[in-house]
Amino acid sequence: MKTVFLDPVRRDLQDFRRYVINKFGGTAWAATRNKFAETIAEIEAAPRNGSTPPELVDFRMSGYYEVPSGTNRIIYKVDGDTIYVHLVVDARSDLEDILARRLFRM
Repeated sequence: MKTVFLDPVRRDLQDFRRYVINKFGGTAWAATRNKFAETIAEIEAAPRNGSTPPELVDFRMSGYYEVPSGTNRIIYKVDGDTIYVHLVVDARSDLEDILARRLFRM
């Protein structure tokens, strides 16, 4: 499986990296980065083992999954042999609000 991080996710991860380093230090970022890498490896090994994000059920959007990674959620879509990472968000965040803001930012 090939994993593609969409451009908005790349920007989010850069912002998140800066935040973690500034607030908690480089060691905390290294641990977080390693956890992300482990989670991505797990997704690549079994991409359909994730659960459907409950916020997307009403929209009948198939092929989207989420898995926890530390205190975050990785939301992705499987299309053939490619995994497209759409969001990495704090698990405590309001996903519907994030999706609405992302939609209107485009």
